[in-house]
Amino acid sequence: MLRSIFNTFVIIACLFMLTTLHAEASGFKDVPKDHFAYNAVLWAQKYEIINGYSDGTFKPSETITEQQFAKLLANYFELDTVENELKKQTTQENWSDVFYDSLASYGVPLNGYLHNTIRSQPVKRGVVAQAIAHLADGKHDLNSSIEFLLEHYISTGQNPKYENRDLQKFFGTTNNMTRAQVVTLLYRMDSMDFYYISDDAEATHENVDNLSLNERATQAKKRLDTSLQQNPSNNSTWHGNYRYVYQWGKGAYERNARYVTISNATSKDFYVKLSAYDGKYEGTTEGYAVITSAKKAIMQESSKGNRCIIEFEHLNNAIKVTEIDCSAERTNGTNFSGTLRKQ
Repeated sequence: MLRSIFNTFVIIACLFMLTTLHAEASGFKDVPKDHFAYNAVLWAQKYEIINGYSDGTFKPSETITEQQFAKLLANYFELDTVENELKKQTTQENWSDVFYDSLASYGVPLNGYLHNTIRSQPVKRGVVAQAIAHLADGKHDLNSSIEFLLEHYISTGQNPKYENRDLQKFFGTTNNMTRAQVVTLLYRMDSMDFYYISDDAEATHENVDNLSLNERATQAKKRLDTSLQQNPSNNSTWHGNYRYVYQWGKGAYERNARYVTISNATSKDFYVKLSAYDGKYEGTTEGYAVITSAKKAIMQESSKGNRCIIEFEHLNNAIKVTEIDCSAERTNGTNFSGTLRKQ
């Protein structure tokens, strides 16, 4: 009798445990067991790659934004956090800052490093392919990144009618992805042991050239195929490359020169890179200049956090540059005031 009661108790206890385990294993309430990404989502939750929403949902069919993808990618590869922070064009703090700072240090091709608005937009399949392939295998161009995913069955493509005809259309390069689709890609990568970081990404992270985080982020974005690159504004009158050279002698150092590149302009500011050559002395500075009027802007601090005051005036196919104080960014040299022609 006692043994029967004991056995009954054991059975009830086991059933309770199984029920509890099943409840825990069921993960998010909107990812049922028959969902195609069920196992992938459970795996990602177990290893804290994802954490879902406060209401207990994962929203698997929701389009994934680039900043959400950035978080998953950084968590999956367990990337090192970095002490430096990106000097963004949109200066407001964002929950994804820590992930983008880390990804920039590894040179991962993404669009949203410097702009919060771009981060919150849906990420394209081609961007996902290039970002994953860079970290996992050191691939750079779009086609080889797609081939990496297909060859290892990490992805099976999206448009069968273009198979063996048009690689990018077959993969659906410019289409958006859902949260469940991205988690499934990472799950397949893990099952094939693709969680080591490529030599290319590690070399960028080691940074033997001592590039700023912004420089590495800018280079990383340029690795994206031109069809995938997003900018806050490409039609600003400020945008462009500008040049001034004065050669007073025949020697290699007998010249003064200024080269300026302005990009990522909005109605409030733009990103500027200025290279200065004064005889044997030279230096390069970059950072954001605040637009103060229709034709004037000023930079007061470099992306490295150094004092660097430079005034800019927009002219017809040219800009006037007036350097007030930017000695912290130079080996030596003089301040400059002059007109640079647009190239």
